[in-house]
Amino acid sequence: MTDLPFLIAGGGIAGLAAALGLSRAGHSVRLFEQASAFEEVGAGLQMSPNAVRALVALGAWEAVAPHCVIPSEIHVRDSLSGSLLQRVRLGKPFEERFGAPYRVCHRADLLSGLLATAKAQAKIEINVDHQVLTADVTSNGAALRLTHDQTAMGRAIVAADGIRSTLRHLVCGPVEPLFRGHAIFRALIPLHAVPPEIEADCVTLWLCPRGHVVHYPVSNWRNFNIVAVADADAASPNWNEPRIGSDVLKHFEGTANDLLSVLTRPAMWTNWQAADLPDLPRWSKDNLLLLGDAAHASLPYLAQGAAMALEDAASLPRLLNTNTDAEAFRDFETQRKPRTAKLQARSRQTAGIYHATGLKAQARNAALRVGGGGLLLRRLAWLYDWNPQ
Repeated sequence: MTDLPFLIAGGGIAGLAAALGLSRAGHSVRLFEQASAFEEVGAGLQMSPNAVRALVALGAWEAVAPHCVIPSEIHVRDSLSGSLLQRVRLGKPFEERFGAPYRVCHRADLLSGLLATAKAQAKIEINVDHQVLTADVTSNGAALRLTHDQTAMGRAIVAADGIRSTLRHLVCGPVEPLFRGHAIFRALIPLHAVPPEIEADCVTLWLCPRGHVVHYPVSNWRNFNIVAVADADAASPNWNEPRIGSDVLKHFEGTANDLLSVLTRPAMWTNWQAADLPDLPRWSKDNLLLLGDAAHASLPYLAQGAAMALEDAASLPRLLNTNTDAEAFRDFETQRKPRTAKLQARSRQTAGIYHATGLKAQARNAALRVGGGGLLLRRLAWLYDWNPQ
């Protein structure tokens, strides 16, 4: 069966990265994306050193890097006073410490770089406008059932179809994303529209009562990405809804003028649910593997969702050399699950830290001031130090 291709459900970041990882290890791949074109919604991404290492291992970093922005620093600010609580310089000492740079980009630029790299690989076949309906898997092979009465046969299936995976129930039964009590608002503005009092070359995190805001430049300095998160009692009925500015501003009344100057610039925002997955009982069954958000979607507050998918894709091929596919998939889960479970838990905890009020917020701010930039890096080192080898 090893002469048959791997079948990948999903053409997002996880799916394209998985295709690259498998093809670079010498395997043939057929990828199926339900959309008629590769258009990625969303906004900015923070490319931490572990994500950069994964892209290097996948052979895609050279295609992505030209579209990234090199920020000068990371700033953490208190939203009420506007004061700077902590700064991290992202120059040569940072890269020497972690062995790779820190970049920011638009999600579409990462997707485009992965797609361009995949299209250059002879072992990857990319199919758009092919919706995956279900799958059949055994110990000897696999089949994807597609729209238009089509069937694709292969040696194994990688389900990289996101937090609302179509195939996840075949592995672990019905599992739905869990709303975590936050509304996420995203917007892009032209870089020239950024207020002059804002340090536009920095990644800035504003800590707010019952919320937080992150902003930074993307698209090779053409646009400015803004993400505002606020506590919410109920989930939005949809995952991608337009919102006007007043819907966002009502969550940040009383914050510093500099922050308000940023939040008033976008004419429209997109509202997303803050959701993740519970700990799944398993990631694979026979020759079907869940990968990326389909297996371990996390809240975005440590900026590691795309990074985990890239790590998955860079890690899987090494396990396929001496094992059957089903055995390799089980080993993959054993190796990756402790890390992704830790990220899920830490991301939930981070929301409580970011959104603190009263005495808890005062204690947080004092710790950030005393700890300096080294405190933040020590808290993130377990993520940033990852290596595909």
